[in-house]
Amino acid sequence: MNFFKSLFGIFLLAVLGVCNATGADLKPDELVRMTVDKIMYVVETDEDIVRGDIEKTLVFVEEQVAPHFDFPRMARLAVGRAWRQATPDQRNQIVQEFRTLLVRSYAAAFTRFKGIKIEVLPLRPSDKPEWALVESVIKLPTAVAQPISLNYDMELTEGQWKVFDLQIDGASLIVNNRNIFQKEIQSSGIEGLIETLKQKNRADSQSGAGKR
Repeated sequence: MNFFKSLFGIFLLAVLGVCNATGADLKPDELVRMTVDKIMYVVETDEDIVRGDIEKTLVFVEEQVAPHFDFPRMARLAVGRAWRQATPDQRNQIVQEFRTLLVRSYAAAFTRFKGIKIEVLPLRPSDKPEWALVESVIKLPTAVAQPISLNYDMELTEGQWKVFDLQIDGASLIVNNRNIFQKEIQSSGIEGLIETLKQKNRADSQSGAGKR
């Protein structure tokens, strides 16, 4: 899963980015296709980000990527049944810590895959107009590497298409985290999960503090 964790971050950035046409103005696959080239251009050419300026990368992610993800829903799905046992304050803490963890993961992986090619596939017809599975294929720069499938589960929420799960070669981000969270909850409860997320975020913040 280490490869999974490092890879999904950079490509989540290709979902939306900054685009004048938002919400339901474009189909999900059109929105992805329109912004992939722009995001990859930033990855290839921004000198500060190429040098590993984590603070600048975090600002970019917060401003242009994070608003397009349904973090409350992602956190709820990742916690699973135990979500019903959590108090409102515990739920808020889980959402915030999970959001911080994902955003920092995206930022940390931002510059690792220069030279890749992403092909966004045509959107398949669906009987659910407010839900879409946007499929894409990642082609790595080495000729011997097998292409990787990257699929986005998206839903039209209050006029905005938002991502609530992601699958790389069939591996779901939500399911992966749910397995981890359930083990933590079983051993230490909801508070134990919150503390583990906080510790992880503190460690990530300290390890990235010197990267400018």
